[in-house]
Amino acid sequence: MNDGMNDGAGSGVSGSPEVIVGLDPGDRSRAAVSWAAAEARLRGLPLRLVVAVPWLVDTRSLGAGPERTTLRRQAGQVLESAAAWADGEYSPPELIMEIYDGSPVAALAAGSRHAQSVVVGSRGLSRLKEVLSAGSVVVPLAARALCPLVVVREPRSALPRQPRLVAGVDVDSPAAAALGFALEEAALRGAALSAVCVSRPPLLPFVRRQRAAERRRGLLERIVAEHSGGSPGVAVEQEVLSGDPVEELVRVSRTALALVVGRSPRHAGAGARIGRVVHGLLHRAECPVVVVPPR
Repeated sequence: MNDGMNDGAGSGVSGSPEVIVGLDPGDRSRAAVSWAAAEARLRGLPLRLVVAVPWLVDTRSLGAGPERTTLRRQAGQVLESAAAWADGEYSPPELIMEIYDGSPVAALAAGSRHAQSVVVGSRGLSRLKEVLSAGSVVVPLAARALCPLVVVREPRSALPRQPRLVAGVDVDSPAAAALGFALEEAALRGAALSAVCVSRPPLLPFVRRQRAAERRRGLLERIVAEHSGGSPGVAVEQEVLSGDPVEELVRVSRTALALVVGRSPRHAGAGARIGRVVHGLLHRAECPVVVVPPR
């Protein structure tokens, strides 16, 4: 365990791969830390725990020094507690603690430039509250992260005996990076993978609808075949569904370890616009959601 603490380093000065977890001082859940620590151990990477202390208007005044000192001390206590727990439960290869002066989105987006993945917790806010909340991190970070972003809710009471991940695949605009990450993650965790394609039912006669479904099934088979060579030990189930993509992916991922989806290239650099499907899954999925940016 690295006992040092970086003050305001900006999450990413080393340039070497690591797993980063952003801690919310107001959220005492260990779910995000648990995922990140397990990921770091499985991949043999350092685990960086980051607490951001935003600059508020009143803390920039000359008389705000004591208040600022208190906030940073509290951040240090959160880091120490989370680091001790992660080290005791998971023993990652290396633990790094960082207090960042600024917004959590800025801290974690900076870290995503070199990280293997960034992990955050979700407070389960509604879409409107998540967007408007002063502490909103999930949506803007999903739009800006340059590495896979893992959004973890409270742990569920029971997981399936046979571990499984779900990858949402858009066969008309496949996100190769997302499927590759899902296959790699399944191999690391000894899990099966369900590659799922969902599209809205077309307004076509029955026979033509069947042909459209067959076309999607063929495209899905080809995409999976192209990317599964690097993970030959992963059992991949393929499923083509008709319906609302958010509804169907939420349904099929209820018992999954995680749901992996790609951020469409057409939303890259588009501020907080991450697409309706990704946005809906971030707030409705009952398992961790991994949003993988385009290459």
